Amino acid sequence: MGLELPKYPEMEEDQVFNFTDSEIVSHVKQALASVLSGDNNSYNQLVGVMHHSKHLAPDEVALLETTLKALAGAVSSIDITHHDSLLSAIFCMSMWNYGPHVADALAELIVSLAISNGKYLDLCLGMLVSNFTPPPYFLDKLKMPHGLERKGQVLSRVHAAFKKIADYVPLAPLRLLTIVLQGMPTIYHKDRAIVIYVENMLKLESGEIGELVGSTILMAVVDRLIELDVEIGWDAILQDDFSKGIFEMELEDVDDIEESAEPDVGEFRLSRKSLAGNSIAELLDNLLVLTFEHLESCEREGRLAKVFETLLQSFQVTVLSAYKSKFAQFVMFYACALDPENCGMRFATMLADLFVQDSQPQPT
Repeated sequence: MGLELPKYPEMEEDQVFNFTDSEIVSHVKQALASVLSGDNNSYNQLVGVMHHSKHLAPDEVALLETTLKALAGAVSSIDITHHDSLLSAIFCMSMWNYGPHVADALAELIVSLAISNGKYLDLCLGMLVSNFTPPPYFLDKLKMPHGLERKGQVLSRVHAAFKKIADYVPLAPLRLLTIVLQGMPTIYHKDRAIVIYVENMLKLESGEIGELVGSTILMAVVDRLIELDVEIGWDAILQDDFSKGIFEMELEDVDDIEESAEPDVGEFRLSRKSLAGNSIAELLDNLLVLTFEHLESCEREGRLAKVFETLLQSFQVTVLSAYKSKFAQFVMFYACALDPENCGMRFATMLADLFVQDSQPQPT
């Protein structure tokens, strides 16, 4: 949206805190209405508050929270044409920049806008999807406890907002699906940004919204795995000793594997020396582990059989036809390892059927 930040006059913050909630909403409505009469002073002050994002003093945080809540109560007065600068400022905001109280108020405003007018639905969903990943400056903070805490705070609010919007707008999940797929980072984006984005996709798949769009989301994740997979050439891989297979077995004793009821995600990490330092291989490794962990959660929740049908379809349509696919199929193998009696037998039957079909002569 690229909105340039102008120098707006500062609001009288002390005055704001002397008003009741209803009086503040009334004040905001007046500021919105003043634009129609050509008086933009109060409106510009309102827009200026939305640009407060970093290194805020406590009174600035309180002002921003109060203003966001007031806007949520005045969404019926917001016009997509006359208040475009305000809307641009709102949709450019990132929850990652704020603490829980401001993030709550911002999420409340986005939900209120989305359900108030269909014109705002895609914009609101797009804003929430943009919060799947943090601003670039925050990526390194994800290595630290406070960064992980902020991540949990933001993503829980984003997905709660999706749920609230879907409760009021039944078509929202389908619109959300389109936005999520279009916004999916390419394989050349920063590793952590892609991993967090896919983590959110899998979170959608496992939630209530996943009942409508989960299969398509899961297939999109597998497609991304294949895109990464085919970027890794066979030449480097063939230089390695395959005595342990494509994946390293990290358990100390093979007997432990036989006694274990479930596979360990660690067993499946790509570990070839020739792939060390390969950013594509490292990204594929991280996404595979994330997908394996998702399958484990599906198994615990009793959803694996349903999810496996989607994986089976994806395997037939994309994995089998992918040129030089080497690792993506291990998603199938891992699911089969989690549930050999059902998923394993289903997969074996499908492969046998394919073999029989290919062996039969074609009618002339």
